[in-house]
Amino acid sequence: MSHQMYEDELVKANAILTASGRTPGDFGFEMEFMEPDPDGAGMFTVTYLVTIVNVRTEKGLRSIGGIGYDWVADFKANLDEGYFD
Repeated sequence: MSHQMYEDELVKANAILTASGRTPGDFGFEMEFMEPDPDGAGMFTVTYLVTIVNVRTEKGLRSIGGIGYDWVADFKANLDEGYFD
């Protein structure tokens, strides 16, 4: 499920790029699963680290994804603020 969640979020991130007049291919996205929290009281919530890089400027950002996290909103806010330029 979490891999599908990331794939769905990636579609949204690419739509944000297109809506902003950018080309999705100008950004690289990489997802890496994180180890579960050992103090999670028996709960197993999958989280993942998303690394986003503007391949032209080489400016990057890392954000956490998974249930309860919204890396796409974090990405959009940074994109809107010109962080990747």
